[in-house]
Amino acid sequence: MELEFLKVLTETPSIGTACLPVVNLISSYLGEDYSRTFVRDGFCLYQKGAARPADLKVLFVSHMDEVGGCVYGARADGGFDTRAWGNIPSVFAEANLQALDYLTADPALSYRVRGEVRSFENEDRLVLYGDGIRPYRTVWTFDERTVIEGDVIEGKALDPRVTLFAAMTALRNVDNNEVGLMCVMAEECAMDVARKGVAYLQRHAPNLRFVANADVPSVSNLGDGRLDLPAIRIFEGRNFIDPSFGIMVADKLASEGVEFHLSAARSGSQTLLFTPLAPTLSIALPASTVHVPRYQMSVRGLQRCISLLEAAADGALNEAF
Repeated sequence: MELEFLKVLTETPSIGTACLPVVNLISSYLGEDYSRTFVRDGFCLYQKGAARPADLKVLFVSHMDEVGGCVYGARADGGFDTRAWGNIPSVFAEANLQALDYLTADPALSYRVRGEVRSFENEDRLVLYGDGIRPYRTVWTFDERTVIEGDVIEGKALDPRVTLFAAMTALRNVDNNEVGLMCVMAEECAMDVARKGVAYLQRHAPNLRFVANADVPSVSNLGDGRLDLPAIRIFEGRNFIDPSFGIMVADKLASEGVEFHLSAARSGSQTLLFTPLAPTLSIALPASTVHVPRYQMSVRGLQRCISLLEAAADGALNEAF
């Protein structure tokens, strides 16, 4: 695995649908061997060579945005009101923060800002301070460096970038023009943005037969969760994620020696939006926690997640389930 690239991927800021830094990074990593379909404020779909969406039979899905927020109007004290998502304002106020313009494609153009908590009508809100902030077009997130030592990955934005990396790696390893990767924006703050990807696939991918959405929950959110073991979630909160299909696939993959466990999550993700398209798996690789400045995941768990995605794709392509 190219862990140095994973380090860069987790450090690169992309918030909401301001995802050009990560889109460009993924595109550079996959290179000219992969075409892309890019829809602003929506998604980016990668396919091998000159393949078209109509060629898709298997689709990996992962979101690429991280927690943080956006700037609203200016305040009399020189700060800016914000909307925050992913955690309470005090968690952001106590952390190192970076900001960037919504249309910025170059992460090197991000800059340090600071947040303070202010109370308004008995509600805590984050106020942002710093040079270069522009009302209604600045976004912000944590500013942390990633460290990978032994089995431990520690940093920010491991949710979603570790499972995004797993899906990218599986895409390359499967090496089939009937397999694609859809990277979705804004899952952390506006999950309905994924409907753009779903609508696109409904129109242009009539041969799709299998979808696997991969994401990172907190280990406490996942039944029988282990950092070193990916899971197939047949329930996300109250949502059914094709349980009969998931159990059948789990039995098949377990008989082949694939390392994972069957589970359920206490909360949902964007997986449910894709279930009308084709039989769908919800793949989870947990972290020690999520949506804070620094937390941990397992390199071994990442390796097993890649293997799980590859085995599921191979089974779907070979009509084993």
